[in-house]
Amino acid sequence: MARPVWPATVPHEPSSRSIVEPFRKGLESEMQAGNIRSRRTATVVLGVVDLTIRMTTAEFQTFKAFVRDTLSHGTAEFELPVSDLTGCTVRRVRLRNGGQYQPSRAGSRIFVSFSLDVWDL
Repeated sequence: MARPVWPATVPHEPSSRSIVEPFRKGLESEMQAGNIRSRRTATVVLGVVDLTIRMTTAEFQTFKAFVRDTLSHGTAEFELPVSDLTGCTVRRVRLRNGGQYQPSRAGSRIFVSFSLDVWDL
């Protein structure tokens, strides 16, 4: 089954962005001899990106409907152009924290902040 795609009528270029975690941290285990064993937790590179996107009221309404209806209240994966600071490519992503996002109004614009799990960041 094909993943949904970010709505074309909603901007994807963020007004602010930060790569919180370019990949998941490894696990560390203390051994009986006193040394520490480190290993990665997954074979897939899965990073975390925080975004804030500026939207009009109409764009925000489209975004809310996309998250609610298309993404099953933010639980489904989808495709979104994501910048890794060297280029912007379409990547497989999922909203973190159970699909939560934080909207705030500034004048006529709405700023929507959310965190994404990004595959192959």
